[in-house]
Amino acid sequence: MSIIFPGNYVARLNAYRDQGVQALPGVNFYKQVGAVVLSPDNRGIGNNETGFLAAGTYDPLVLSPDLRQDDKPRKDKPFVVPAGAVVYRTAISAPGIFAGSAGKTIVIDTLGANAPATGTLTSDALGFFPKYGVSSVLNTIVDGTAVSASVDTLVKITTDGDFIAKQMPSQGADRDSPAAILVELCWYMPAPAPDADDANIPFAVEAGEGY
Repeated sequence: MSIIFPGNYVARLNAYRDQGVQALPGVNFYKQVGAVVLSPDNRGIGNNETGFLAAGTYDPLVLSPDLRQDDKPRKDKPFVVPAGAVVYRTAISAPGIFAGSAGKTIVIDTLGANAPATGTLTSDALGFFPKYGVSSVLNTIVDGTAVSASVDTLVKITTDGDFIAKQMPSQGADRDSPAAILVELCWYMPAPAPDADDANIPFAVEAGEGY
């Protein structure tokens, strides 16, 4: 786990390394993105030949930075909200996912009162999902309604349709294009107690003091 501070924030947070930013003194903020990969040409959860994902409940994974399928020294990780985390934002999108018809849904499951209501990602009249997905209203960070997770909690999603990997024809993409259900959670946690680097503690004998 690594924390960056104001002035060092020059790139997006590294979800695989559980990287957070201390935007307020004493509070560390995190953004994690998990994925249920669905593609006929990737080793995703769906059938590799047809890219088919049956309706059900699935565990998104925090994907490895190693993009090769046959050589991943760093394996994909379970998407877990740690105990003590206060989740203040959730979001879902589904690029390259085709539901087959309107009204099929994707929701975040299992977090209960420990997260704000994301809403439901619903397929449109063409059977595709909205380009910009759906996210929770950003108010729990200031209104005090968010609840801390009491234990480590595995993030899950639930779908009510049979999905396949397919791009909208108007986008000009082919079957090799990325297809995944993406889940984002943002939370904050108390920063650790101070250590020796946070105070100017003198050494027992200062340099040049002599006797």
